[in-house]
Amino acid sequence: MSILNRLYRTAGFLWNHLRNPESQTYYPEEDRKSNFAIWLDNIWWIFKYHRINHFYYVYGFDRKTGVHQSDYLEERAFCRLRDRANRVMRAGGYKTGYTCLLRDKFVFGQYIRSLGFSTPAVLGFCDKNTVMWLGTHQAVPLDNLIARKGLDVFIKELLGECGEGVYPVKAEEGILYIGNKQSSLEQLRATIKDKCIIQERIFQHPEMSRLYPHAVNSVRLVTARSGQKTVALSALLRMGANHNTRDNWAAGGITVGIDLQAGRLCERGTFKPGFGKIVYRHPDTGVEFKNFEIPYLSKAVDMAKELHDFFYGVHSIGWDIAITAEGPVFIEGNDNWDTQMMQVHDNNIKMKFLAVLPQTSD
Repeated sequence: MSILNRLYRTAGFLWNHLRNPESQTYYPEEDRKSNFAIWLDNIWWIFKYHRINHFYYVYGFDRKTGVHQSDYLEERAFCRLRDRANRVMRAGGYKTGYTCLLRDKFVFGQYIRSLGFSTPAVLGFCDKNTVMWLGTHQAVPLDNLIARKGLDVFIKELLGECGEGVYPVKAEEGILYIGNKQSSLEQLRATIKDKCIIQERIFQHPEMSRLYPHAVNSVRLVTARSGQKTVALSALLRMGANHNTRDNWAAGGITVGIDLQAGRLCERGTFKPGFGKIVYRHPDTGVEFKNFEIPYLSKAVDMAKELHDFFYGVHSIGWDIAITAEGPVFIEGNDNWDTQMMQVHDNNIKMKFLAVLPQTSD
């Protein structure tokens, strides 16, 4: 992108911030800064980080009191600290890159399943033209999906992030469904962008379905290595909304902070900028968030800390954990655990993260 284009986008963003901050604030009930102060805040952020702060309002930086920009981690600054911390993680006297164990969904699932942790089974692979079932190790045409009896799965891109390339697929009596819509093989082929895994569908705990039934709502729990032990830093719950089958914040889902000590949801649910603002009840089901108790939460925290010990080469991990009637099920682990989303509900996570960073020489 040219310098002129970047300047044009920056100027347009600042103009939108200045033009009508009352319509953008997430905290309309609180005293807010003047337009000039908001302008200065954003200029300061751009000069310091060379990036626009798209989360200015969701962080509540427009409020006069109670929040300071310096208490928050900028995304690229976090990535530098994260990568530096992962580089110094060692196994014996050696070090290497371990994040591939998390980023490849097939490798992740097979690895933690071998350790005895619950995770959705991978049934096979597919691309636009073929399917390879793990039971046979033979590639067959893609239409074999429709012929498979009782097909009810999720198809996921091997290296996808933020819920991209993830969709439920079902076949009943020779009819293919993507999400809840009847589809064709050609529509499925057009949907598949790259090599994918075919993963069994899991069914969440009835209490989690009471919150929102159309997606598997998941706990995002961040753990980190602190010396020789693993600690839980922070957690939130991700929920789908508006009949979406994905719970991802980037796909229009809702996030709510979790009080790990109490095992309950906090009061405020938050949409990502562009999808909505603050809600205190789920807009689809009407269930109130405050004090909602998450089943098996303490067990999920204990299991995540135990599992992190087997990822000894990764300093911090954001686990996506589904809650089923049988207990926690680990869907993914993320070395890039989305600081922006976490900071919306925990403005102390920068302090917590910095406190457990290993000493580095570079």
